[in-house]
Amino acid sequence: MKRRHSAGRTYVDLFCGCGGLSLGFLQAGYQCILAIDKDPKAVECYNRNLGRFRARAIVKDIADFTTKADVISFLEEQGTLLSSCDVVVGGPPCQSYSVVGRNKVRALIEGNGDLEGLWQRKSCERTSLFKAYALFLEVLGPRWFLFENVPTILSHQTFTHIIERFENLSNDGRGRLEYNLVHSNYLASDYGVPQDRRRFILVGYRKDLGIKGWKAPEKRTQVFVGDALNDLPRVPHGQKKRKARYSSPATTAYQRLMRSGKISGYRGWIFDHICRKHNPDDVALFRHMKPGARFADPEVQTALHAINPEHKLIKYSKDKFKDKLHKLNSKRPAWTVTAHLQKDCYKFIHHRQARTITVREAARLQSFPDWFGFEGLAMICAFGLIGDAVPPLFVRAFAESFITADPGLLKSKRTPRKRSLPRS
Repeated sequence: MKRRHSAGRTYVDLFCGCGGLSLGFLQAGYQCILAIDKDPKAVECYNRNLGRFRARAIVKDIADFTTKADVISFLEEQGTLLSSCDVVVGGPPCQSYSVVGRNKVRALIEGNGDLEGLWQRKSCERTSLFKAYALFLEVLGPRWFLFENVPTILSHQTFTHIIERFENLSNDGRGRLEYNLVHSNYLASDYGVPQDRRRFILVGYRKDLGIKGWKAPEKRTQVFVGDALNDLPRVPHGQKKRKARYSSPATTAYQRLMRSGKISGYRGWIFDHICRKHNPDDVALFRHMKPGARFADPEVQTALHAINPEHKLIKYSKDKFKDKLHKLNSKRPAWTVTAHLQKDCYKFIHHRQARTITVREAARLQSFPDWFGFEGLAMICAFGLIGDAVPPLFVRAFAESFITADPGLLKSKRTPRKRSLPRS
């Protein structure tokens, strides 16, 4: 039996993770048909939080889809064969497109030639995921699609193949499925996210629907680290207590936005404000560092040797690990939050307290509201999911821009029509 869906603008989220892309579209007034990710922990987190919007994610590896028939069978099983899927969104795993990832693997290959074959296979697997994404476009024929990734994808050898594939979509006997394509790199801090996170966005909109054009969302006032975090209660390093009271009122628009949306019984409480424990030498160094200071700075190196001439951090090269330690500056946006947080948080030292950031602070820097929780997840897993996510406020700006450009998305309360999709 096929599930019934509420009327309204709809989307499918591929590679959904814990829900950054989805939350942005939900906040913009869209409704989720289906979300997919191969990570069970990410799906669990997604459903626990976004179930309040009747959004649903399932565990599935999109690499399993190699033909349109695969996609059609899967959607039939899920009861999501709707003619009114307005948008397909997704960001395939970006390791193969990342300069950092490629440089690390290249170094490993140079040290051990046996790794070359493994790297080539993994690279092929990851870079081919866009082909499965394209199959969903051909089956669902959405009005719009949004393809997100790292900025360095533009210089990756696969980029031309991605564009070529999206320019040659077919619509099963009805000819080519043609989209206008617009792509560029965008800075999240230009859209209200307190983080200088640069991301590649490829937007496609159908040529046959009379959409006159699309332009990138207008930039918004920047939000700084202090604007985002200064209302959160002070906690010591090693804090493990997941529930605490807000210790001060919200004083900025961003803080009020992050606190909004909590259900009755949870207002006034902050969750997941937990962080790693540090040794005394590190705490002393954190306390000494000035806002914005980095590992390679002479002042930091001098303090490091003065605190402990045998400090474990001294072995790291200042040239290769310039920002091994990096203290946030309250009067600037943060730098890019990444999944490396699951290994250590030294690149995100709190701007006012002698510790690294908490899970909640990392979520705030990514623009996840305080009601979005990470209950039941180990701290390192929560950090990883947050770092892998796309900032919801950043995505919301694009979701709203589609509505502005496309009168067809302004039709509210429309009933999706079910149809059978042709197999191929």
